[in-house]
Amino acid sequence: MSKKWRRVIFTDEKRFNLDGPDGLNYYYHDLRKKQQILSRRQMGGGGIMIWSGIGYYGKMDINFISGKLNSKKYLEMIDQQINAYATRIAGDKFIFQHDNAAVHTAKVVKAYFSSKNIRILDWPAKSPDLNIIENCWGNLARAVYKNGRQFQNVTELKQCIQEEWEKLTRKSIKKLYKSLPNRMLAVINSKGGATKY
Repeated sequence: MSKKWRRVIFTDEKRFNLDGPDGLNYYYHDLRKKQQILSRRQMGGGGIMIWSGIGYYGKMDINFISGKLNSKKYLEMIDQQINAYATRIAGDKFIFQHDNAAVHTAKVVKAYFSSKNIRILDWPAKSPDLNIIENCWGNLARAVYKNGRQFQNVTELKQCIQEEWEKLTRKSIKKLYKSLPNRMLAVINSKGGATKY
């Protein structure tokens, strides 16, 4: 693995519902287990959007996003997290990765990165196989919804997400970083299609 990857901070958002992640209304199906019907609550019964980032040497805090994420909220959140964690988890010359979502590419956000001299990793649209934080989200979802667990309210869900995020180890993060060369090759070989990652 090139040492340059160690400078990249991978970030993204993820939605968790009371009945399962990603707004799946009727069930959350862990592909590693037998499918089961869990709930029929309308729209998963409510939920929460989270954001965080990982670096080769650690992770940022889980941020719970209330309401719709706009560029102002995004900027406040990333400024706080970058100041608290960026150099600690990726070194002084870190590179920030985020996708091309509208809030990430807003003029005010671009101006922020420019004013701080923070380099942004040029990132292709719709590339979950490349973003290693997606693996963290998958592991987090499996832990949060283990044994078909559901939640009565958002407070309970937040607490569980926080507890499980704290269990993410540096060792497991480093393993994801070490997979990057093979991921890139797999995406190239699949001509941008899905891979095993």
